[in-house]
Amino acid sequence: ANWLQQCLDSVYDQRLPEGWNLRIMVGIDHCPATLSIACGLRMSRLSVYYFGRHVGPYIIFNSLATRIDSDAMSRFDADDVMLSGYLKAQIGLLNHRYSPTITQTWSIYADSSLMPIAAHLADGSSTFIDGRRLRPSDGQFMMTRAVWNRLGGFQPWWCHADTEFMCRARWAGIQRSIVPEH
Repeated sequence: ANWLQQCLDSVYDQRLPEGWNLRIMVGIDHCPATLSIACGLRMSRLSVYYFGRHVGPYIIFNSLATRIDSDAMSRFDADDVMLSGYLKAQIGLLNHRYSPTITQTWSIYADSSLMPIAAHLADGSSTFIDGRRLRPSDGQFMMTRAVWNRLGGFQPWWCHADTEFMCRARWAGIQRSIVPEH
């Protein structure tokens, strides 16, 4: 709930290439405080979906993805902020709206005030002092509808579903592009 407004503001500040439209879907996982904030937002093209019992972010993503009727979709968490040009850069790397393509970006770690910070990661590596991690994050990505049609969604078993999804994409030979500056 703490970062939802900042996250959505960063999404609304995005500029898209000609012919692309933005639709934002927020899935709330049994958190009345976040629901209260989301219901108070007056933003165009925003749909809020509330899950009355805890189901987890991957079931929420799968549920919302089935409602998307566009050529591409992006997964992004409410505690993340999109840098200027984030969506446009990824759309520019999609091979074709109809072929299976995934785009990802590097991450910048930040504190609760959204100030970049150095971080020690679970895999033993560290970010730079300015928070940059020179590897893509599996949790934030864009994909064409063709990827969803080919792989389906996140798997329903207990796993790091976003990483498992990226592994399945690699095994399936799906093209992946990385935008390093975002």
